Amino acid sequence: MKQETDNALFEKLLGNAESIDFLKLIKVFLSRWWWIVTSVVLAGIVCFLYLKIVTPLYIGSVTLKYTSKQSELDGLTGGNSPLMLGTGNIDYLTEKFNVRSPEVVKNALVKLNNPFSFYRLKAFRRVDVYPFQPIELEVLDFDADTYQYGIFTLDEELQLRYQVGANERLIPLKKRSVVTLPGLIFRVKEIHTAPGYLYEFSYNDPQRLTNQFVGRIDMEETEDAMPVMNLLFRHHNVDFTKDFLEKLVESYEENDLRQKQQSSDLTIHFIKDQVNIYSASLKEAARELELFKQKNQLLDVSSSALEITGKVRELEQRKNELEIQKAYISMLESNMGKTFETVDYLSVGLDGSTDAVLLSLLEGFNSLITQRKGLLQKYSPKSATVQNIDEQLNKFRSQILDNVALQKQKNNRTLSILSENIAILKRQFGQIPALEKNFIYLQSNFEVNKGIYSMLVNKEIESSIVRAGMLPSFRVITQFDTDKVSPKPTRIILIFLMGGLMLGLGLVWMARMLNSTFTDPSRIEQHPRVQLLGIVHHFPEKTSISPQDVTRFLHDRTVFTESLTALRTRISFSKTSLIKDNKPGQGKLLLITSEQAGEGKSFITVNLALSFSKIGKKVLIIGADLRKSRIHLYFRPEHPYGLSQYLEEPGDIKRLIYSSTQKNLDYIPAGPAPFNPAELMQNAVFEDILSYCRETYDYILLDTAPVGLVSDNIPLLRHADYVLFIVRWLYSNPDSFRLAGQLADEYALSEVSVIVNDFAPDNLYSSLITGSYYGSTYSHYQYNYGYNASGYLGNAQSRWKKMLGKIVNFKKK
Repeated sequence: MKQETDNALFEKLLGNAESIDFLKLIKVFLSRWWWIVTSVVLAGIVCFLYLKIVTPLYIGSVTLKYTSKQSELDGLTGGNSPLMLGTGNIDYLTEKFNVRSPEVVKNALVKLNNPFSFYRLKAFRRVDVYPFQPIELEVLDFDADTYQYGIFTLDEELQLRYQVGANERLIPLKKRSVVTLPGLIFRVKEIHTAPGYLYEFSYNDPQRLTNQFVGRIDMEETEDAMPVMNLLFRHHNVDFTKDFLEKLVESYEENDLRQKQQSSDLTIHFIKDQVNIYSASLKEAARELELFKQKNQLLDVSSSALEITGKVRELEQRKNELEIQKAYISMLESNMGKTFETVDYLSVGLDGSTDAVLLSLLEGFNSLITQRKGLLQKYSPKSATVQNIDEQLNKFRSQILDNVALQKQKNNRTLSILSENIAILKRQFGQIPALEKNFIYLQSNFEVNKGIYSMLVNKEIESSIVRAGMLPSFRVITQFDTDKVSPKPTRIILIFLMGGLMLGLGLVWMARMLNSTFTDPSRIEQHPRVQLLGIVHHFPEKTSISPQDVTRFLHDRTVFTESLTALRTRISFSKTSLIKDNKPGQGKLLLITSEQAGEGKSFITVNLALSFSKIGKKVLIIGADLRKSRIHLYFRPEHPYGLSQYLEEPGDIKRLIYSSTQKNLDYIPAGPAPFNPAELMQNAVFEDILSYCRETYDYILLDTAPVGLVSDNIPLLRHADYVLFIVRWLYSNPDSFRLAGQLADEYALSEVSVIVNDFAPDNLYSSLITGSYYGSTYSHYQYNYGYNASGYLGNAQSRWKKMLGKIVNFKKK
């Protein structure tokens, strides 16, 4: 049972909840449709100018695939060459730094061979005309230290100017002429442009442009953990973007090969040095042997001598190989250093017989270096992960240096043993006769040098073959492509149009939200003793508060007059009376006031009086605002006698009443402003005046001072049959109507009637709540312009105006 009660209560709350009427929301925005249209048009104009002014941006892209194949020999031998033991899988993520290196970018700019950048000057921006060259120039000499990097201008009359700062120099432009400037000399080869075009151009120094172009290059993975990378380049010229990207790939490929061939170059250079040394020794040994044979005519030696000589030759050759190996190990030790760079090495022993442990340590060291470079892309050098790799590298470096020292110690020991054995054989050789001994010595020396020389030459050829067969670390797998990044006209147009639409809607909504005046008649009747008596529409003509206005009011046939007629009808047939003991036949007293000045008290008073006079009622207007009355300005600007003077010195009351040009309408001006208006209003004389007027007139309208500012008219509230409180549309304070309720409460008034003055139907300020008072309930007060549209009150509107009115003022069925 309790649950059913809760559900019923919840449904009741939902039923009473206010909801937004989206049809009314649409009406709000349509009320200022020209704002929205203007905003959209302005956005379109700004969009057009933006597309004309903005510099376009193009992006060139190409996809590179990285491979572990290092040489063409890999496909023949099924693995790496023995001379490539130090290489391994390329860490492709680190290649983004290599392709953006200044060396690669500068080399690409040099390959592009675009010494000058030409721009055509248009109304809104400069346009890069690459690859077109208005004049073809050939650079003869350039000195970066003395060149001032000025701007060249080629005007419509084909006059060439060179400007540096405020200094300008006119240069004669002739075909095949040579132009000499500080730091730059070039020749004019051809003139391709015609008069009437304005160009600017400047010299492109590759060294200076390198840093700018590095920032325009980027490389990113296509997929995680996949050795496929997209190489990107951004520029404002589509042809330049494609051409530079092609040259960048060429430069990057050359640099990659150069880096991979570095270790082979070191080995070849080392072998060549050794070849030069042993080549000279071989030539010298051959010359001495030849001279010895020619001089002594020696044909043969004993077999014992040849045996000893062969052993010595073998030992000498082995000793020389160890010396070469020792020198290479020393070079490797110096290359280790203390930096975190890979160590270039080949087979240390040249014949593959070197200690395998050392080779394994070198491969592990280079692998850790590669891992460290990859980690530095994600972590800082002081992070725990990188520090852990550094500790391992230090251990590897220490083990490598220990192994190198052990290898050197082993080589020294072997060399010592070989030297001892050679010395023993030479002592045995000393027992051979002198002639044979000299011949054998020369022959042995020649054979040793010949063997070493042949081995070095073979190794040089082998290393050169490996170097020639090396491949780049990547290959291009897609075509070079360019795409326009910005501005994209379709997207930009949509963005600007949507922005203009949002701006227009925002302005309409802001105008509504920032409004701090009265716009909601639905709030008036929140007080039980306050009622909305009527709504007076805006008078279509400009008023000047003069007798001419009365004529305009009388001849008006617009909705303004109809709203006054409705107000008159409600007053005439209303049964409500604030004073219950009125005698039959007495006139009704209407007190008209407001919260502040300027809300239309005098305006409503005059027009309501005119409306009553039209139906034959005798009406009297009393200017009861003794401080600042303006009611007399509608009839006669100058009056020698008025209410303030009569209250101070009573006399003949008929002298106080003036007749107007309108039949049945009289008025009493306020007179000069006294020093004690509140006291005069409470004078018994004023009550006598009201009593006389009630007996003489059907309606007496008191135009009083604003009750929100002064209290002069407070004593009159309980004497009035109607208290009419004026609230002006889009002028009064939003809560000014609450003063009417306060008057009813404080002075025990049975009812206070509120009149909304100067009302102009405007959906901008209409309520958004479904079934709101402003949108529905008070519709019997609102006289739209249907009278005018039908021609009842004036000229009939054209057909297109009727249709527009239906669109703007449509209502929910």
